[in-house]
Amino acid sequence: MRIFFALAKSPNPTFASNLWMANLHDPLVAMGHDVVHWDEGTQALFDAPPDAPETASTRGRYTERFLEAVRAAHRTSPLDLVLTYVSDSHLEAAAIDDVAGRIAPIANFFCNNIHQFHLVRRNARHFTVCLVPEAAAMGDYEAAGARPLFFPMAANPDVYHPVSCARRYDASFAGQRYADRAGKLLALREGGVDAHVFGQGWHPEGPPAGAGAAGSPISPGPRGGLARALELIREGKNPIQAARDRADWRRLSARHAPALHPPATDEQYVSLFSESAISLGFLVLGDTHRMWRPLRQVRLREFEAPMSGAFYVTEYLEEIGLHYEIGFEVVCYRSRRELVDLCRFFLRHDAARERIARAGHERALRDHTWTRRFEGLFAELRRRGVLR
Repeated sequence: MRIFFALAKSPNPTFASNLWMANLHDPLVAMGHDVVHWDEGTQALFDAPPDAPETASTRGRYTERFLEAVRAAHRTSPLDLVLTYVSDSHLEAAAIDDVAGRIAPIANFFCNNIHQFHLVRRNARHFTVCLVPEAAAMGDYEAAGARPLFFPMAANPDVYHPVSCARRYDASFAGQRYADRAGKLLALREGGVDAHVFGQGWHPEGPPAGAGAAGSPISPGPRGGLARALELIREGKNPIQAARDRADWRRLSARHAPALHPPATDEQYVSLFSESAISLGFLVLGDTHRMWRPLRQVRLREFEAPMSGAFYVTEYLEEIGLHYEIGFEVVCYRSRRELVDLCRFFLRHDAARERIARAGHERALRDHTWTRRFEGLFAELRRRGVLR
């Protein structure tokens, strides 16, 4: 097939990465498809609020460039499919309709729907199909009049694979500092687990923390004590948890600074899975752990870690069970105390840890490659008459 793909190289502009190219673009090329990759300011617009008046002009310019690129590619050789990874800040609805009606079916992939569906709600119904990696978000798309297809995350085994190297860490995590991640790392460190973190907001020489990170400029400390507490309560948040977050971060950064590292490169990220006895997963979104009902979702890491041969310990979410046999292919925790206990147990039981890692790796190779995802997607689109 000839596929036009509007795709940013990475979801995070603060450090160099080819995350999405390696995961979404390269497998399509390896499958033999003729892929026209286009990235003209795609990443920057993810941070633009779709309904803000100032977004309208940038959306208009992006839409114009997108349509020109799609039409030019189609003139060179007819397109069979247009794939996009965009939000409502990128494209005007009329442009989506025009592509679908005149050129080729258009499918949009978007992740983080559990807490960011508002970024794609308006245009969702205009796409031929919407590719949804979170099972719990399917209903939101249906309610918006869209045609969603469950399209879980996966990993490219050409990139994510075991690496021959020395073991360096008891446990590691690579990702941004936000939510209750600092508190969980602190619990591990003070529970005797040599856990290390790599990512945005952890190290003073790296980029600043993202939204929801305790102690960051985006999530300031108390403003006037009681006034700040009342403000948090009005927002549906627990001021006690917010204070605990700040205290955890102060203690962690003061006592365990050598375990806090800048972001890993793509190559270092893959190596970390083999350099660590345990690879950690955290599923809380934003600062929703400060609310009465925290939001969680399956992440890309749930597939990258087992694909890389890691022994993976992640937060419990029922949806994990759609992809792995919990306790046999990956291990899940429900609290800080259980996280610490599980890590300490498996650090003492090498054979059990290696057996689960091996089973998780085999499952990932069998069921969770992007090649398998795209094969299933194209078969379903043919069954629906969307593709020839």
